[in-house]
Amino acid sequence: MDSPNDVFEDEEYLDLNLDQDEDQTNHSDGTFESDSTDAKEGSSKSISDYVFVFTGVFFRRLYRGQLRPREFGRQTVEGDSVPEVLEFVWNAAKAQTQRQVVFDDEVPRWAEKQEPDLEDIELFLTLYDETKKKTYAPSALTPRVLATWRDKSIKIFAYVYSTTVETAAQYQLVLRQLLEPTSKDRAGAHSMRDDAALAQALRDTHQHLEGHQSSWLLWANLIHSSPAHTHEKLKAEEAPPLQLSKYFRWTAVSEPVKLQSAHRGLAVAHTVNDSWMRELMELKSDLDRAFDLIQSVRQRVNLMAARGTTSTQIFAAMEDAVRPEESELSRELAEKVTDCQDVDHA
Repeated sequence: MDSPNDVFEDEEYLDLNLDQDEDQTNHSDGTFESDSTDAKEGSSKSISDYVFVFTGVFFRRLYRGQLRPREFGRQTVEGDSVPEVLEFVWNAAKAQTQRQVVFDDEVPRWAEKQEPDLEDIELFLTLYDETKKKTYAPSALTPRVLATWRDKSIKIFAYVYSTTVETAAQYQLVLRQLLEPTSKDRAGAHSMRDDAALAQALRDTHQHLEGHQSSWLLWANLIHSSPAHTHEKLKAEEAPPLQLSKYFRWTAVSEPVKLQSAHRGLAVAHTVNDSWMRELMELKSDLDRAFDLIQSVRQRVNLMAARGTTSTQIFAAMEDAVRPEESELSRELAEKVTDCQDVDHA
């Protein structure tokens, strides 16, 4: 039955089938630093010429008690002395290590040293001989031990935060107190207020960069989403991460370059302004033509109104001139008209 400490895996292998054996879950991905491979290619020796030769099967452990660590590569380890072998092993595994975590009364904190090196190999690596069922610290390796490993497969465990993180419970403390965002909202993410404050700080300290507010917020969000111990380093970077570089533009830093940039900007502005002025003048010409047309139409309307007034006056004079009058005959007939006595209705 699996140990309870084995259930706290990181997101890389939460989907492992716990019924599988440890060897079935470990597959090589060949993720090694180039230092050891370059040294191997630059050497004229064959494998058989080295004093110590064995196959290293490299595993990544988040804490010392992790039962199913992830295998990240296999490589032939070779050297003529114990220091050479240890250097070879360290170069192959150092990419898996991070800043050391130490515990003060069960409270995790980051060690003073930012990045581990070969001097810290004792804190980050152990070697396991499956034949003898024995684990070796780097300091315990001797020429005699290495000689017995010739042509054997030896498991090499690289501890991400050093061997001081021993249990799953301690690893969970590291996650909560050192790796996860320190200020969260209800959804478990860092707050937008923190993003906005960091974005403004980045803008103030990176005045050689220009970008929209959303670009600075993206940069701030990426920093807050990274492990806590990397925040200060990411803030101090001269340029944004490569994936965000397209959202920023470098501004000029020297006076001649600033003047040249200003001149180019003014030239562009002048060209744009000229284009607007041409369009404005064309519109003014159209308005002038429209105004002239309206004036012409107005004059024609005034002329037609004058003609109408004159015609009205002429018609009124003609009407007065031809008004009908009584003649002599009509007056005589009118005098002869008399009233008769109504005898029909008496």
